[in-house]
Amino acid sequence: MGIAIRSAVVDDAPAISGLIGAAYAAGIDPHFGEQGRATFLDFVTPEAIAARLSSDGEGWVAVRDGRTIVGYAELAGDHLKMLFVRHELQRSGVGRKLLTFLRVFRCGHTISLNAAPNADAFYLAMGFRPTGPKQQQDGIVFTPMEMKC
Repeated sequence: MGIAIRSAVVDDAPAISGLIGAAYAAGIDPHFGEQGRATFLDFVTPEAIAARLSSDGEGWVAVRDGRTIVGYAELAGDHLKMLFVRHELQRSGVGRKLLTFLRVFRCGHTISLNAAPNADAFYLAMGFRPTGPKQQQDGIVFTPMEMKC
């Protein structure tokens, strides 16, 4: 399986949204209440993703065999807003490849993120460290973390 990383474009938004929705349903949804669910799902609609890609353009997709989007990462400055991998490809190295790309892209910076409960172990294994206790904001449960690249 050949995986390449490229910049995300607005036309990718529906596929990105679908990938995130499926991964969310499989792993994150049980950790959020109704408010968190609504907040998150509004953030990952194709329209919301397309709007962010149009304005900041800091999104990257992992593409398998040149055509199928299997992962997505989005930055706002040095804050990793999200990193998602197709559920059936989790633990296959796609997330690690995206994060390694971001480390090089942000070399010399400190990347922060708000880790979903099901992703804590992955981010810890990748070198992130908690900067505070588990929190909840707008119904979204997360642990703030950061890593010096």
